[in-house]
Amino acid sequence: MSKKVNTQSKKLYTEYSEEIQNYLWTIHKFLNKKFGGINDEWISSLMMLADNLHIFNLCKEQIKKDGLMITDRFGTLVKHPLLKVMNDSQIQAVKMIEQFGLTPKAIAKLKLNDEENDDLLESLMNG
Repeated sequence: MSKKVNTQSKKLYTEYSEEIQNYLWTIHKFLNKKFGGINDEWISSLMMLADNLHIFNLCKEQIKKDGLMITDRFGTLVKHPLLKVMNDSQIQAVKMIEQFGLTPKAIAKLKLNDEENDDLLESLMNG
């Protein structure tokens, strides 16, 4: 990991909600502990994860305001178009989370010791 990326990484998630920032920093801590750092080539993937989580949250909030069904320009009641966007961003986020080995299934595959499993799962659940 280059020092340049390490210093820049502190600024990576400032445009996102505190919830997303905390989650991504938990992932950074896990990757640092597991691999001794964040590889330069992982930064783009982590940013894509942050983007997809952000899009998911934006859609969720808008759907809460508008409802699951909206009236289209013809006056017909249709399902909210952001449901598809929300679903797509969720799928992409889950794929990224699995790629970084952050699910219980992925952790089991990596055969981390129980202490690391407990630390990661606890930190991901508690923020």
